[in-house]
Amino acid sequence: MGITEIVSGNGDDAPPRTGARIAWFVAIWSLSTIVFLGMAFLLHLIIPK
Repeated sequence: MGITEIVSGNGDDAPPRTGARIAWFVAIWSLSTIVFLGMAFLLHLIIPK
């Protein structure tokens, strides 16, 4: 099940189980947080104090 299947349309094709919806939310939130912190770490390495 790709993410495009979940976010397409008005939500009629979203997973019927609440657990699956929460799992997708947590996965997307975690990934975006990891990317943000990774970029901040790299920026910190490039630009010294």
